[in-house]
Amino acid sequence: MGITDPKTFTVTIIGGGIGGLTLAAGLLRRNVRVQIYEAASAFAEIGLGLSIGPAAHRAMPLIDPQIRAIYDSLVTTHADSPGYESFKDTWFEVIWAGGEKEGDLLMDLKALPSGQTTLRRADFLDALVRLVPREIVHFGKRLESLAEGGDGVLLKFDDGTTVSADVVIGCDGIRSKVKESMLPEESKRTQPRYSGMYGYRAVLDMKDMVDAVGDQRARVSTMYIGEGAYGISYPIMRAQKVNVGVYILSEKWDCDTWVRKANREDMVRDTENMGRYVKSLVERMPDPSQWAIFEHPHISTFAQSRVSILGDAAHASTPHQGAGAGQAIEDAHVLSELLGDSRVKSAEDVVAAFKAYDETRRPRSQRVVTSSKENAYLLCLCMDGVGDDEAKLRDTFQQRLHWLWDLDVQGQVEQARVKMAAYMES
Repeated sequence: MGITDPKTFTVTIIGGGIGGLTLAAGLLRRNVRVQIYEAASAFAEIGLGLSIGPAAHRAMPLIDPQIRAIYDSLVTTHADSPGYESFKDTWFEVIWAGGEKEGDLLMDLKALPSGQTTLRRADFLDALVRLVPREIVHFGKRLESLAEGGDGVLLKFDDGTTVSADVVIGCDGIRSKVKESMLPEESKRTQPRYSGMYGYRAVLDMKDMVDAVGDQRARVSTMYIGEGAYGISYPIMRAQKVNVGVYILSEKWDCDTWVRKANREDMVRDTENMGRYVKSLVERMPDPSQWAIFEHPHISTFAQSRVSILGDAAHASTPHQGAGAGQAIEDAHVLSELLGDSRVKSAEDVVAAFKAYDETRRPRSQRVVTSSKENAYLLCLCMDGVGDDEAKLRDTFQQRLHWLWDLDVQGQVEQARVKMAAYMES
């Protein structure tokens, strides 16, 4: 604890996923005390691949240089495939899935300077764990509820234990208990909702992928755009394997679970107009299941008094522009800088920091939720005013992605500092 900057509060983080651990690392680097409560018996990540865009990539070293170093050491890029070094700056190539232009290139989407970077979520999480001291982590602690009182925030866990916290940040995912307790009435109206699309997913060996779609389509991240559906593929694990997804527009999801069994006939029917590439991928996808794509309705605030939420707990989005994890990293950057600020010494000061975080991050992250869903319509050639018009597709892709990627990440923090200072003076 720095002598010139004493902090009289401890930050309690609920949830030990990538968002929670990234935030913890950033706070610890700034001499902010942290305690982590994780529901599982060990750190674990759900899902396969992870990719972040340029803005979050720039934010990583500002949170903690070790986070960026870890990420960069684990990622797969196009340069991992010999002969494809010239695609280092490519995010995705976009091609026509079917119709008269089947297989033709619509555009090469560049994401400067990082290009496409992918890794296994579990590998990244395992590495982040090493940045957090074991003694500050409490496993098997599934939150039931929280309530603020005069002395802090009382946390109740399902094992019957309670903990009193100075301030709390919920990093506990799309079904966040922190959010439910923070906004009990609003949460009833803003439960995660089906977004109007489901998908099929698989991981294929690179050899099988090359057999299916050829060497370039296998080794260069590709979006296959089609009417009412789209496909996606990108190399992972140093280009030894390829992550594949096919997403289908469908208004109804008549199932209580997020995943339901399907059969090959379902998959063939859903992709019958998607052309030879997607047809070939579908033939090689094993054990078909349909995965419902959910999103988080907008809520009125990400913070209330001494409690705040981050990442999917606040703004879970669909995967159609690859921005979900990046938004959690942007959240962690702003929060770690505000709470590490020398003017933030007490829990009362944190209240002002939380307000500034909410005002700064909520408009952007909620716009990402909206634009991600809209991106599905763009990829399925049914966005109003765009459809399958080549020129409009190119322009719309560029406009939307550059808004997402060209963020001044440090400027965002400085804006939040100004807001925080105003709240502290009022």
